[in-house]
Amino acid sequence: MENRIERQDRFRMLRFREFGVLIVLFGIVVILSFAAPVFLNPLNIINVVRQAVEIAIMAIGMTFVIVSAEIDLSVGSVFGATAMIAAYIIKAGADPGLAFLAALAVGAGIGFMNGFLTTKMRMPAFIVTLGAMQIFRSVAFSISNGKSLSAFPNESLSSWVFKIGGNIGAIPVQVIIMIGLYVIAIIALKKTRFGFETYATGGNQRAALLAGINTDKIKMTAFMISGAVCAVAAIISIAFLKSVPTTAGQGREMDVIAAVILGGAALTGGRGSMLGTVLGAVIMSVIKNGMVLLSVPVFWQSGFIGVVIIFAVLLDTQISKSGKTR
Repeated sequence: MENRIERQDRFRMLRFREFGVLIVLFGIVVILSFAAPVFLNPLNIINVVRQAVEIAIMAIGMTFVIVSAEIDLSVGSVFGATAMIAAYIIKAGADPGLAFLAALAVGAGIGFMNGFLTTKMRMPAFIVTLGAMQIFRSVAFSISNGKSLSAFPNESLSSWVFKIGGNIGAIPVQVIIMIGLYVIAIIALKKTRFGFETYATGGNQRAALLAGINTDKIKMTAFMISGAVCAVAAIISIAFLKSVPTTAGQGREMDVIAAVILGGAALTGGRGSMLGTVLGAVIMSVIKNGMVLLSVPVFWQSGFIGVVIIFAVLLDTQISKSGKTR
């Protein structure tokens, strides 16, 4: 009976957090609509949604990782490395579909490496993924030789891979893909044994082990999902931009982590939702777009994102404390 009441309280708290995130998003939109009237221009709204797609897709994997009580700082570099690998394969004249599969395999492989070192070698995920961030940023630079990759063969541009960057009517294809991935992720996290075990692992790993849950397997799977979705986001970026800049994915890890934390996930693990994550990703995109429209200097933009992260974690800490005192 107590467990049931505890689950109900946790569900209400989660819904409260998601509603709170939605209110914050609405408030930011209202403020920007007055401060920069062009914000509500349909073309700008589409641009905001497009910008949110890559962060939101990468945040799917980060949500699994953070819910399992780990962290992945390598997502930006994985995005850049897989984008460069795919672009290199396409420029070599290979089928873009093969490039997509190769990027997906590399992303999942990097995730497996991060998960293996974290779980089997008992290394802190922070250190492992910090190292991976540096390694695969170097890999991305070495593949491109410090130059952007573009000018793909014309026959490659007609592939289904590049059609991802187009529209179906007025709706960008990448938005449809994002929604599809989130539907799958929501089902996986809320309706499957894997999702239950991910929450259990992050909530109390020792108790999860005593209950017979293979926590190492859960965490390794979460890291592999993180790497794979980074590759998917990288392919979407290539399809839309038709090029890969040398700085692809640089600093993206902070945007992704901020989106997940803004969405209500706890860095201590055991709590988070995909709905909250996608709302957090949209907030990040709206904030970035708003700063551009308001002509905020570039050197202040990263600092403001840092403030958002600190505020989100502080708010989460205070809410958690208030919940424990009741």
